[in-house]
Amino acid sequence: MKTTMLPMPILVVVVSLSAAAQPAHAQGLLWKLPPEGTWVRYEGTYGEIELRPDNPEGDSSVEWIRHLTLKSLGTEMAEWEGEQTVCRWIEIESITGVSSEQGIDAGPVGARIIKALVPEQRIVGSPVDADRIPVSFVPVIKGYRKFGDGEVVPIETGVLRVYPLMTLLAYYQDLEAAADDAEPISVPSGTVNARRYTGTLTMENALRRSTNQADIWRSPDVPFGLAQWTAKLSREEKLSYEPRSEFQPIGEVNVEMSAHESGTDAESRLNVP
Repeated sequence: MKTTMLPMPILVVVVSLSAAAQPAHAQGLLWKLPPEGTWVRYEGTYGEIELRPDNPEGDSSVEWIRHLTLKSLGTEMAEWEGEQTVCRWIEIESITGVSSEQGIDAGPVGARIIKALVPEQRIVGSPVDADRIPVSFVPVIKGYRKFGDGEVVPIETGVLRVYPLMTLLAYYQDLEAAADDAEPISVPSGTVNARRYTGTLTMENALRRSTNQADIWRSPDVPFGLAQWTAKLSREEKLSYEPRSEFQPIGEVNVEMSAHESGTDAESRLNVP
């Protein structure tokens, strides 16, 4: 396999095309709410492989560094579903790029920040709520986002969209425990008790199919409930008139992330009202 340093904009194009039909959700990242002021930073790698069976140079691949920071900021009362509800400001920052003397060189598109006020009761720590209703998305009372060198703009969708441009973790309704009990695992931030879960999400239409598979280590010892994860997004294509059996792989995206550091002095990076 030949390794090629693709320009950073490919990161947006490839992932966006593979996930165009995916639902909006943020439950892949937010499993519990830590106290106000808490933050945790994950570090890892983001790699892409483009399969090129007819190219004499073979497949192409690229790998970047990724940092993802979650912050629990202040609370305020806001109206949600007709009632005054306790809501929390959550900030998520994803930086993907190459190593430089100043840290990560994210280029013009590799840094993204979302700040959103969400109802605390919607962070339930499970793919379904107490009534067995899927908790597939987190509502946004109000919020803002800044992608790359762009301006800060309001979030107008009403939901917290973090997949796939912020993280490859999706909402897995079939999330299953891979072990009966939690076990000690070692991550850069320390040794924590964690339980491994596996999940799969497949979306397809007449032309494309994407399959997202993840291993998630959930831990009560880490803010927001995640100790580490791996995720792979496999992409396939076929002609519209061909049967499903003719889907052919065209590439994949692989991410590995683990908790590196946490603290209690979180400050917002977005200066918004």
